[in-house]
Amino acid sequence: MNSPILMSATAEAGPFTPISDDDSGEANSLTVVTSTGEAFVCLATSISADAARRARALHLKADPEVLHKLRVALRRLRSLWWAYEPLLDRKDSELRRGEFKSLANAAGKTRDWDVLRELLGTDLVMQHAFASLLESVDRHRADALSFSRQTIGNAGVAQVLQRALAGARRQLESRTTNPAIAGFAEERVESAEKALKKRAKRAIQPEHPDYAALHDVRIAGKKLRYLLEFFSPVLDGSHQATIELLTSVQDELGKLNDFVTSETLLREYALQLGGFAAVEEAVRHLGDQKKRRMCIAHEMLRTTW
Repeated sequence: MNSPILMSATAEAGPFTPISDDDSGEANSLTVVTSTGEAFVCLATSISADAARRARALHLKADPEVLHKLRVALRRLRSLWWAYEPLLDRKDSELRRGEFKSLANAAGKTRDWDVLRELLGTDLVMQHAFASLLESVDRHRADALSFSRQTIGNAGVAQVLQRALAGARRQLESRTTNPAIAGFAEERVESAEKALKKRAKRAIQPEHPDYAALHDVRIAGKKLRYLLEFFSPVLDGSHQATIELLTSVQDELGKLNDFVTSETLLREYALQLGGFAAVEEAVRHLGDQKKRRMCIAHEMLRTTW
């Protein structure tokens, strides 16, 4: 319990400091006596600064990897707001998490086209078979990237994050009492862990795998992993093995999600992509791979839980 928790240096007590795109986000070591409110501000400021930097970088250059990292930062913020929901105004917390999700969705469409292209062009044979389809995919991907950049640019990401952080900080500071960070972290991690086990149990009960149930496990596992990464230094014992296990499970479920998302994208844009025979063949290929991945993921969860 005496291990330090890594936090951003920008969250010292005092007036709210606006998020800067140039904030390095480097963490300072704080002890477990740090208040729960200060811990939130430290974590939120560091992650928000990362998201603001990604948004600024996207404005300067159309880099899909920046989009992906922006989505990750926004997911982490959603998990942090969920973790602190018992101490925040519930409606405001849901609003902020919704804002983060909307921004992440705007960034996600380009990623979906990139994944589809990768799955259809994994080798030379497939590249040849789907050559004309891949050209259409590239055009739609370019349009999606333009849309993502415009939407995120117009949203004013840094301002959205500043408002969310300032509001949450005011709510935490207005509380007469706050729980100790160690006990609070244990409680929220336990809640996330219970939710994951419940979803995993539901996913492995049927003899045949169900994608919706597997997807719920992926989301719940991601949330638990983020919370462990946030709070591990103030939790009892080491949680590195659990983080690594959750990462491997999410990797496998992520591969399944790639095939499901790509198949859905092809069906949605079938008319615009043209070449119906090629689209039909691609859908069939992705569908076969999806079924195989579902079986692998289902068996992995049965083994793990």
